[in-house]
Amino acid sequence: MAFELIWEQRGVYRRYFGDVTIAERKRSFERICADPRFDDLRYTITDYLNVDSYEITDEATEEIAALHVGPLQSNPSILITAVVTDDRIIAAIRYFIALKFTEQPYEIFPALDGARSWIAAARARYVPPPPRPGRRV
Repeated sequence: MAFELIWEQRGVYRRYFGDVTIAERKRSFERICADPRFDDLRYTITDYLNVDSYEITDEATEEIAALHVGPLQSNPSILITAVVTDDRIIAAIRYFIALKFTEQPYEIFPALDGARSWIAAARARYVPPPPRPGRRV
């Protein structure tokens, strides 16, 4: 397994390391969404700084972006951050954002302290999208 999940108060810190496959990316996402703490989640930090190789395809990015729709409709209060310096991963994240499957703020930082500072400031002012019928918040 090329990832670890560290649950924090109202957030999750996901750290990828080594050789990361598309299947592992999906598995980490599924574990976050299936966790009972998901409904209380207010931010995610995904750290890519220790990745050696990262399997990327446009199709996988599109699929993973589409997988975010349901969970982020049931919990629209999540702020999303990535800590990354690898240009290929940054390009994949920018593609994910450009697909506009989600309305949540998503920011990229080269260091963890930048991500944490942004989350602290953004949580103070972020107003999630209004609930859609049948959606719990």
